[in-house]
Amino acid sequence: MLLKIKSGYFAVILSLIVFLVIAGCIQFLDREIAERVMRFLQSVHTLHKATENIPDLLPYLVGAGTVLTWVIYFYRLSKKKYGIKTQFLFLSATALPAAYVLKSFFQFAFGRTSARTWLILKIPHSFNWFKDFANGCFPSGHMTVFAAFGTAILIYYPQRRKPVLILLTLLGTALIATDYHFLSDVIAGAYLGVTTTYSLLFLIGKRRTTN
Repeated sequence: MLLKIKSGYFAVILSLIVFLVIAGCIQFLDREIAERVMRFLQSVHTLHKATENIPDLLPYLVGAGTVLTWVIYFYRLSKKKYGIKTQFLFLSATALPAAYVLKSFFQFAFGRTSARTWLILKIPHSFNWFKDFANGCFPSGHMTVFAAFGTAILIYYPQRRKPVLILLTLLGTALIATDYHFLSDVIAGAYLGVTTTYSLLFLIGKRRTTN
């Protein structure tokens, strides 16, 4: 019981810290970083053209990943394999679509003008609450989904911590370096992805076996 209370306090304190960091980025860092990145991209014609119209493959990745993990999960169940791999597959197959749905809701709820829309189309940077479903960028959907999946890996395979964290860091850096997201979008997406997976883990229960 005491451990659960301490864990709860830690989660609350961590959440407050993350919220303060996000607020600080929105207020002081986001626009300056985005402007500097855009100036650099425009100074290198090849980079500017390469990053101008990157297709959004996230819905297809989530759909394919969800279907694949569920198929493998049910196959393992049919073979009566109930171990860590099967539990990981179940959590991943649940976390991927949940993270995608949540990021879509919050992007609609916040309706934040995206970095490229603000910089290229000169549309005022603002939060259009519950009005901008198509163009909302807060939190980052890519960061939310991949952080959710990465968290599932870390829960069941903690020895993979280093490559997972490196890949997530590279993803976040790429989203900022191509000016498709502000810094706070990426931080919020990572936080949402992590909390989504841990919330699902709490709901479904974490049962480790050796099968």
